[in-house]
Amino acid sequence: MSEITNADEARAELAQAREDFRELVLGLSGEEWSRRSDNAGWTNGQLCWHIALTAGGGKLRVSRLRQNKGMNPPAPLMAVLNLVSLWLVRIRSRGATPESVLAFFDEGYADTVGVIDTVDDDEWGNGGNFLGEPMTVASSFGFLSGHIAEHAAELRRD
Repeated sequence: MSEITNADEARAELAQAREDFRELVLGLSGEEWSRRSDNAGWTNGQLCWHIALTAGGGKLRVSRLRQNKGMNPPAPLMAVLNLVSLWLVRIRSRGATPESVLAFFDEGYADTVGVIDTVDDDEWGNGGNFLGEPMTVASSFGFLSGHIAEHAAELRRD
């Protein structure tokens, strides 16, 4: 990912992330969709649903980062949130198909893309630590690509 400095670059980064995610999901066979992933908590399909869930997170990230605020819950709370996330994905992804996961992703993606035009020219460099990672408003639009790549490596294929 190259450094994002403006709205056009943010839109291009998100469009590439969307294309990468579509390729990832559509590249899984039916058998692979149901197979346990290399992520200890989820199947490949659940892992894809988890990625789709985070597609809409740009609104929260940008709303905090543009104010130079982060979001870093203390470690004990993060442990609880991780456990809740594990179960949330397992429950909410029941019956999910590649098509439903892509539709879910597109809903969140549209929300994140919609935030781009709300960023003022002087806010792109604002930032803070978000879940332990230093991030700016600009770099937050690259989060989705990194998240897809991280979890793509955990998919278990034939």
